[in-house]
Amino acid sequence: MPKSINKEALLKLADRIIDRDDQVRIMTLSDELTISQVVKFFERQGRNFTKTMIQNYVRVGVLPPPVDKRYYTKDHLVLLTLIDNLKSIYSLDEIKLVLEPVIRNPEVFEDDIIKTVDMYNNYLTMRKETLERWKESLPHLFDRVDSLLREDGVRDSEKDLATAFMIALTIMADTIAMKDLTDEIISEYIKEDKK
Repeated sequence: MPKSINKEALLKLADRIIDRDDQVRIMTLSDELTISQVVKFFERQGRNFTKTMIQNYVRVGVLPPPVDKRYYTKDHLVLLTLIDNLKSIYSLDEIKLVLEPVIRNPEVFEDDIIKTVDMYNNYLTMRKETLERWKESLPHLFDRVDSLLREDGVRDSEKDLATAFMIALTIMADTIAMKDLTDEIISEYIKEDKK
């Protein structure tokens, strides 16, 4: 039998997500790491990268090539972290388009419109703020789903499963809407320079 879902349980799940520390400890590193060192660094951070994955990111242009064809910098690590976060929803082509303003010339990071580290710190700040706003909306979502299920006459014995299903479905719909909006922003404002 599924667990009982209520507002408190839902908010605990949200807190678990918010409390995840997605920040990768990069600033203390040397600025020149080989690909093997990069893989080991991310393993210690609980992230799964392989040499093949990293080389593929370079090959498709979502990650600039290593310095002197061998060394990865803090900027590379920041981009790899961001790619890792984004790839659960976006394709590498979409990620490449979004990151284009910060990898204009893949040979150098100095021509970027915003420093890679600053961009990453801004991303972390905005992600945390977004998650907090999302958490604040969950009690209303729970109440709305509860009201709809009562209107639909869902039996008490099936209410927990129906509630979990409807909340998950609603969050999935939000995700699709956000992805559609992201696609439009990319098409209208980021990709436009190539026309």
